Amino acid sequence: MGTVERGRFWTLSNGVSLLRAVLTVPAVWFISLGPNYAWEVFGVVVVMIVSDWIDGWLARRWGEISQWGKILDPLADKVAVGAITIAMVVFKGLPVWLVAVVLMRDVVIFFAGMYLVRRHDVLLASNFWGKATTLVMSGLLLAYLWDADVLKPALIGLSAALLAVSLISYGRQFFDIIKK
Repeated sequence: MGTVERGRFWTLSNGVSLLRAVLTVPAVWFISLGPNYAWEVFGVVVVMIVSDWIDGWLARRWGEISQWGKILDPLADKVAVGAITIAMVVFKGLPVWLVAVVLMRDVVIFFAGMYLVRRHDVLLASNFWGKATTLVMSGLLLAYLWDADVLKPALIGLSAALLAVSLISYGRQFFDIIKK
C-alpha cells in the first residue's frame, strides 16, 4: 500500500500486464474448443503466469513502478482469472457458486480500491493472500482443464478458504486506512 504517484502508462512492464489480459482471449477460445486443446490452454496459461512475475520484476528492475502498473497488474489478473473461470463453468463444469464468490470478491476489492484512491490517495497493492489465492485458483482451473477429478475437491475447498482469507486481509487493510 502506498500513496498514489504519477507515472507513465506505456512502459514495458505495463505492456506485459496488458499482454496477460489480451492472452485471455486465446485461452478462453482454446477452452471452448474442447479437451483436444488442453495443452494449448496450458501453454497460454503458463505464459500468462510467467508474465505476472515478469511485469513486477521489470517494473522494479527498471524503476517503472507506477500508479498505472499497480492498477494494471491486478486488473489483468482479475480479467484473466474471471474470464477463464467463466469459460470453465460453461465448458468444464466448474461450480457456479465458486465463480460467483470469485466475482463478488473481486468486485468488492475493486470498488474498495477505487474508494481509497479517490478519498485517501492510497492504492492497495496485491498482498500475499491475494497472490496465494490466484495461484491456487490457477491450479484448480488446471485440474478442471485436465479432468483431474481427484484434485478438484481439495482445490475447491482451498480456493474457497483463500478467497475468504484474502477478502478479510484486504478488508483489514481498507479499514486501517479509512480509520486514519
